[in-house]
Amino acid sequence: MDWIGRLNSCLNRLNIGGGRLELLHWAYDEHLPDNWPHRHTYFEICLVGRHGIGVFYEPGGEHIVTPGTVFVARPGVVHNISNKALPRMELYWLAVGWSADERTPKSDGERAMRAFVDSDMCVAYGHQNLLALWEALRQTASGTWAIGSVEQTAALVKALVLGVAQSLSPHERAEIPDDPTRPGRQAATLAIRYIADNMNRPLTLKEIATHANVSTRQLTRLFGTFTGTSPAQYIRVLRLDRASALLTRSELPIKELSHQVGFSDVQYFTRCFTAHFGVPPAAYRQGARSGRIIQRPGMLV
Repeated sequence: MDWIGRLNSCLNRLNIGGGRLELLHWAYDEHLPDNWPHRHTYFEICLVGRHGIGVFYEPGGEHIVTPGTVFVARPGVVHNISNKALPRMELYWLAVGWSADERTPKSDGERAMRAFVDSDMCVAYGHQNLLALWEALRQTASGTWAIGSVEQTAALVKALVLGVAQSLSPHERAEIPDDPTRPGRQAATLAIRYIADNMNRPLTLKEIATHANVSTRQLTRLFGTFTGTSPAQYIRVLRLDRASALLTRSELPIKELSHQVGFSDVQYFTRCFTAHFGVPPAAYRQGARSGRIIQRPGMLV
């Protein structure tokens, strides 16, 4: 099966936001012949490939189309395409239907599709990015079909259709909300995840800061802001809390358990645990077995 046949057989409908995209027909011609004036009840999205120059005729006028030009024949509009030079146009095209509930759009993608449907634009120039997406679809559908290929293809189709919708509708700016705390919160989250994933061994402030792509000074400041404590204290408490969970859920010897949570010296672990929970590890385990865990007031296991 060639790539066009595969696209026509593997996907019929896709959801974009709250709307439904019906994929009626994929087509491709390396050297498109001229066609007669015609119309249809769906959107026919076209894109000129790497070569060719032609004219797209529709009631609004005659539009010269060249490589990278995207154009659409809207439902009910009489149109046709003819070549103006050799070689004849390489053309990709897709017939689609679109429907959405009669309600306020709730997603960015749905707003883009509704703007496209309501627009009277039919031609946009210089969209090599859309050509790249179409060629990515071609490569994906031409390759070995494996687990995940359908979802991969669906993602490319969504990207392509949304790109066409953006190019053939009035531009509406959509700014990402400015959150000045976001970079710091992301770095702190990354550092915290790194600590949790590597607490079974010694960790230095420099190592953690390098992983989070911040300086050691920045890391200390971020921990103060987002955790209310220093990195060293955070690591210590996390290790002790993990140790308390292991004491209640496993039969590991205390020495082995202390190593698993990053303490190389079991005596130091015992001192830290006792200071934190108010009882040594063995007594804590016995309390857990009897159904009463003794711990320092205000501390969480």
